[in-house]
Amino acid sequence: MSGTVSAQEIAERLLRADRILILTHEKPDGDAFGSALGFQSFLRSCGRNADALFPAALPRRFSGFASDFLTTLTPAEIRAAYDLVLLLDCANPARIGAGAEFNPAFLSTFEFLNVDHHQGNCIEGAFNLVDPSAAAASQLAAEIALASGREIRQEAATFWLFGIVTDTGSFRFSNTDGRAMRIAAELLDRGADLERIVNAVYFSKPRNQQEFEADLLQNHVRSAFGGKFVYARLPDELFRRHGFDMRDGEGIIDLLREIDGSVIAALIYSWNGVQKVSLRSKDAAYPVGPLARSLGGGGHAMAAGITLESDPEQVERLLLEQVGTLLKKQMN
Repeated sequence: MSGTVSAQEIAERLLRADRILILTHEKPDGDAFGSALGFQSFLRSCGRNADALFPAALPRRFSGFASDFLTTLTPAEIRAAYDLVLLLDCANPARIGAGAEFNPAFLSTFEFLNVDHHQGNCIEGAFNLVDPSAAAASQLAAEIALASGREIRQEAATFWLFGIVTDTGSFRFSNTDGRAMRIAAELLDRGADLERIVNAVYFSKPRNQQEFEADLLQNHVRSAFGGKFVYARLPDELFRRHGFDMRDGEGIIDLLREIDGSVIAALIYSWNGVQKVSLRSKDAAYPVGPLARSLGGGGHAMAAGITLESDPEQVERLLLEQVGTLLKKQMN
């Protein structure tokens, strides 16, 4: 990737700028949320004018953490207010969570920094720090802040630890390594509030979500290939019945991944007229990242996603074919 730079160089460019806009991907998860608001907090503490933009509603579990952020901004307003754009945790131009007009061609008219940890990132910023060996974009954000030599205050440390905790499944997933743990320790040393994070992520589930999950497990789970592939198609009626929104659905797929004997798990659901597929693997011999990328999606080896313009039945058949091929290939 052209324009590849180090954490130190990203830090220097951020601190040379005065007016910084922070973007991330659509449907922000804990890492997108944490990396963006952590950088907003950090840069403001360094005396910079920094704003994070989240045009859509945030997941409910983030509401107790969310400091002020922007919800609407036009391209004209960006031109008037900012001279640098920082994009975090986004590997695909189509997933930039600020609207179709916020494409790389438009963003390249600014000083445009791209910081991400996804394999196959195809966004070309003027300066890129794309490191798939990092557990989370929030980890990279913290490393950039540490490289700057500036103080990391409690608020930024808490946001970044939130991102690392959620993207590693509280250090349960295979992306956890010594580097991620050392950065987490650095953030704890700077006052990151782990108790607050754990309560938000694990001990604040609304009753309607619990009922949604029970209904999903009882009525919508299917399996194939001797139970190695476990998946669920989530009809619109399921969401309506329980008043549940998949913006609050981070971690739902783990209900399937937890099933004994499963190797690959998938969720299929409709979103704005297309089909969304979340994929997880719990065996490195069966990576789902390459499968997702072959169908126009992306993500990590063990956690990936796809957007398909098709109907749920066709998506189910396609997944059964692709997952079956993957399982058979590895078994041979």
